[in-house]
Amino acid sequence: MPNSPKITPQEALQRTIEHREIFHDEMLHLMRQIMSGEMSPVMMAALITGLRVKKETI
Repeated sequence: MPNSPKITPQEALQRTIEHREIFHDEMLHLMRQIMSGEMSPVMMAALITGLRVKKETI
């Protein structure tokens, strides 16, 4: 995806800590990193936990 927004797992985790939004295209990028094995298990756990604590925004 040439024009998809690139967000690092670290940036996404920081946003969850600050209760800031992660946009749809950014979340797709993160999920692709998880599914392809590019994200470490520790970062994956931290990010998923952060998303759970942050709650869903619409």
